[in-house]
Amino acid sequence: MLHIDIWADFACPACYLAKPRIDQAIAASGHADAITVTYRSLELFPDAGPEPFDSFEHVLHKFGGDQAQAARLEEHMAALARAQGQPYAIHHPVASSFDAHRMLHLAAEHGAASEFMDAVQRDLLGEGVNVYTAAYLANAATRAGVPAARAKALLTGDEYANAVRADKKLAREAGVTAVPFTILGGRLAIPGAATADAYADAITQALTTGDPQ
Repeated sequence: MLHIDIWADFACPACYLAKPRIDQAIAASGHADAITVTYRSLELFPDAGPEPFDSFEHVLHKFGGDQAQAARLEEHMAALARAQGQPYAIHHPVASSFDAHRMLHLAAEHGAASEFMDAVQRDLLGEGVNVYTAAYLANAATRAGVPAARAKALLTGDEYANAVRADKKLAREAGVTAVPFTILGGRLAIPGAATADAYADAITQALTTGDPQ
């Protein structure tokens, strides 16, 4: 058995690019039945509030207001996504993803974490949908396989808040400072978005050496 931990955030373009590559590598390994994956919470914008802002404004700020440089980066990300058959919205909303991460933990309890991550990332980064509302999150979780009543109830309290914080604490202890970050077998680390081949090689190596956990 091989266990893979993936720290990711819904609003992270690199995470959006990495996920299908990891999925592809697992499927191509010939050992998919022997591989388990846990999606762990780490917010790309931990200080973001509930009101969304335009992602391009954040990129523009990073480049000191240089419109051309910001546009080149976003067009590059869009081209990478299109090459994988993924849509990419250069302008997409950014807000606190804490509730989305709580919902991710609920989805995991129902074996639907991967489907929930796919749905939210596609809607947010692919289509520019505001995925931060309670109505959206409940609907996306239900589509992924979470019972509708459970999904709606989650958003009326603070269930799984401690689980999100625990993932963030685990990230700090493991030296994870950015997303995506993948750890295979508890010891083989891949920071950033690697290629599908790199993930495949890492899976082969981890399966060969064994999982110490």
